[in-house]
Amino acid sequence: MKKAEAFEKVRAQIIELMQRDGVNWTRSWITAGAPCNFTTKKPYRGMNNFWLSIQGFESNEWGSFKQWSEAGYKIRKGSKANFVVFGKMRDKKESWLTPEERAKFKASGVLPKYFFWNVHSRMFNADQIEGYEAPSVVSNHSQELTAEGALLIDSFIKGTGAKIAQHGQPHYSPITDSIGMPNIRSFFSDVDYYSTLLHELTHWTGHKTRCNRDQSGTFGSEDYAKEELVAEIGSAFLCRLHGVEKTVREDHAAYLNSWIEIIRESDSALSSAFTKAQEAVDFLDSKSQEVAA
Repeated sequence: MKKAEAFEKVRAQIIELMQRDGVNWTRSWITAGAPCNFTTKKPYRGMNNFWLSIQGFESNEWGSFKQWSEAGYKIRKGSKANFVVFGKMRDKKESWLTPEERAKFKASGVLPKYFFWNVHSRMFNADQIEGYEAPSVVSNHSQELTAEGALLIDSFIKGTGAKIAQHGQPHYSPITDSIGMPNIRSFFSDVDYYSTLLHELTHWTGHKTRCNRDQSGTFGSEDYAKEELVAEIGSAFLCRLHGVEKTVREDHAAYLNSWIEIIRESDSALSSAFTKAQEAVDFLDSKSQEVAA
């Protein structure tokens, strides 16, 4: 499978979810177990996390044809292969270099690199494997948080070092570098509160001293919608990590058409949203772990 075909499949699925579920488009995939490789046990990240989660299997374990075969298993007859997309850096060929790049290469002996998308198109879920007993996947998402669950999320949020003030509507201000949140009692449930806070916390990572995303867009602009899309995907990842049911933000309905157009725009716009959201989650996780250590 070529890169263009893979990206088109992901793009079409996201747009279908947005058109079908509206502002609730992320819920259908974050409630599934996070997809991981059955051999390495490492979770799939970014766009692959989304794509593999919505394929409709009970198991969250995936592997390539080669991995399953080397482990002694066979693919069930008639099973349809899936794909994952990975980004790699490759050396440019010398014939591709611009005059400036050629001069740097002669001085350093190091070829400049370029980004390359690599598609693995023979991926199979554990449910498609003969004789393999996949571990059962139990969703840890809840519409009601226990006291212990809330304490764990509070500990994670505190560990990030984000400045959170109790005032106004939910928002992140790049100018003051602070998050504003209403009192938790203003929300229908604790889950609504934490789902909203994790969205604003993703915005917080965009500051120039952290993940350095462009947050200069004004309300209604394309740049503003791009940042909102990153925060929406990032908060979906965080909700799955922390067992919080993703709740609907009605104020995001205004962004839906913009998000659809952004995703239709190009492969880079699509991959960028997931990549930046994953970077935000990684940053928050590393900050919280620093404090825990």
